[in-house]
Amino acid sequence: MKKLWLIRKDQEAVSPVIATILMVAITVVLAAVLYVMVSGLLGGTGDTVTTMGVDKGKSGDGTRWILTIVDTPSGLTTGGTFIEIFKPDGSINLTKTDFAALDLTGEGAEFSGDGDTTVEVGERVLLSATWYAIGSKVQISDGTRILWSGTL
Repeated sequence: MKKLWLIRKDQEAVSPVIATILMVAITVVLAAVLYVMVSGLLGGTGDTVTTMGVDKGKSGDGTRWILTIVDTPSGLTTGGTFIEIFKPDGSINLTKTDFAALDLTGEGAEFSGDGDTTVEVGERVLLSATWYAIGSKVQISDGTRILWSGTL
């Protein structure tokens, strides 16, 4: 039995101009999709998130660092807001500890607030300058994201 192959006799295809336009359009669409994916991954991570305003300074006698909260998201509690301090070499100086558990004699840090369980503007974190050297990195978080990060 003989096989018949159907072969188109016309050799027409998409013109080179249309082919070039299609290739450019596909490339632009793919680049746009890639940009949207990558920009979504870059935003909102690590140290770049700053949702708490903190003013840092030293006490008049130089014995304490004072971190004064100047802006804070609503709903933060002293039990759900954490501080972590790293030495200038990157090793941990104070493990992640919630504000309510800070103890000046045990950790060289304390939370000075108005006595309720919410973190509010004007409240302070006091750090012993002998425990925490210049160049120490401080991170304040809500347990899942960094709210503020700075260097003493």
